Amino acid sequence: MFSFPDLSIRRKLLTLTALSTAVGLLLAAAALIGYAWFSARAGYERDLATVVHIVGDNSTAALLFNDRKAASETLAALRAKPEIRQACLYRPTPGGEVELFGAYAQGDASPCPQQAGTAGLIQDTDQLTEVAPVELKGEQVGTLRVTQTLQPLRATLLTQIVITLAILAVAFTVSFVIGWRMQRSISDPIVQLAETAQRVSATRDYTLRAAHSGRDEVGRLVDNFNQMLGQIALREREIRVARDELELQVQEKSRANAGLELALERLREAQAQLVQSEKMASLGALVAGVAHEINTPVGVGVTAASTLKTKAEEFDQRYQAGSMRRSDLERFVAMATEATRIILANLHRAADLIQSFKQVAVDQSSGERRRFGVKAYLDEVLVSLGPRLRKGGHEVSVECPDHVMVDSYPGALAQIVTNFVSNTLMHAYPDGAHGRIRIQVQQSGGHVDLTYRDDGCGITPENLPRVFDPFYTTKRGSGGSGLGMHIVYNLVTQLLGGRISLNSRPGEGVEINVRFPAAVASAHSEAVT
Repeated sequence: MFSFPDLSIRRKLLTLTALSTAVGLLLAAAALIGYAWFSARAGYERDLATVVHIVGDNSTAALLFNDRKAASETLAALRAKPEIRQACLYRPTPGGEVELFGAYAQGDASPCPQQAGTAGLIQDTDQLTEVAPVELKGEQVGTLRVTQTLQPLRATLLTQIVITLAILAVAFTVSFVIGWRMQRSISDPIVQLAETAQRVSATRDYTLRAAHSGRDEVGRLVDNFNQMLGQIALREREIRVARDELELQVQEKSRANAGLELALERLREAQAQLVQSEKMASLGALVAGVAHEINTPVGVGVTAASTLKTKAEEFDQRYQAGSMRRSDLERFVAMATEATRIILANLHRAADLIQSFKQVAVDQSSGERRRFGVKAYLDEVLVSLGPRLRKGGHEVSVECPDHVMVDSYPGALAQIVTNFVSNTLMHAYPDGAHGRIRIQVQQSGGHVDLTYRDDGCGITPENLPRVFDPFYTTKRGSGGSGLGMHIVYNLVTQLLGGRISLNSRPGEGVEINVRFPAAVASAHSEAVT
């Protein structure tokens, strides 16, 4: 299939030369033929108008004197012009009608019509008719109708077309031969340049050069191409040298990277151990808090049981001695009932605390996902933190609707709240001041918003951007590891699939906003398992 972009440059130049020449000659021929046709047509119409005018002027006398013979002889004189096919002379009648007064027809021409028709020029298929009034001193005395064939005009036009096409063919042939001879002076240098470029591309030999062809645009293109090859050869040498140097550097970097990877692996192991230590420290604080809480109901139960045992021994002694009275029995029954009530109440309290401790401890150590109520779970977590909060005289309030339920990781939530409280106790009240902590929870749509606030000393602007950085702490050497808030950030963003932000100003406390989905995405669930 013919595709102009795929042709060689020689054929393109030859094709463009032939097409431009042909189009130019055809346009010139069309203009010439058109001009000849319209000029001949205008001359033809002028000749017909002249004949009508002359014949009309010569027919006035015949019309005036009603001489039909003279009118016919005047019209018959038109036989000298073979192109005149018909001439008809009309005159008005006293009744206002028009009658045929004289006629001339050549050969097989049709007879004159009964009516002259409207004055003016009328064109039929191959003939031209001129209808004009015959006037004498400004008064119309008749009407002349002359019909002239267009065959001579068409023959002249055909001759003009044949001559023009012959000239066109000769001119095109001469132009094609000249273009074919001249295009080689343009295409040969370009073809040689393309062949040189192809050899360079195939062999990667940048020492090849294209032959110089002159000082025209093509010659300058060849010179620039040769200069470009020289620059490429220079760059190739520089690239080879740089590549050898780079290989040496890569080898050195590889050896250095091996040491860095080993150090990084050790750092990751140390970080994992620190994270685990942080979790175990949280569990240790939880154990200490719950042990303190359980100590009270267990102590009360032991005291009540000891009192009951003493009273039972006294009651047994009176019974064995036979000195027991009815009032002694009643007092012993009342005391035994109260003691057992106290023992059962405190044992239930201890059992509830142990159950809460067990659930929170299991959640923090196992990290399993389950459905739970946020309000009840926060209360359980704060029970374990109660001794530390009461020791500092701090007040904690939880504002959370009872109906807020989530399908997430309770252990992560417990560790997040524990780390919040631990940071507050460590950093917010440096001089033993008493503070107030507020935890607010709201559910909107499919998300849960947890806001943690304290009214402590706040965080300075230079420390605020680094709160979540690993190993960053302002209490280095005083119990701070620098991983607490970093662990919180990872738990919120990775395990819970949420986001966390922190706002604080010096002297205005800290506000931490945590937003996480009420039902954690499956991707996070798979990551945990």
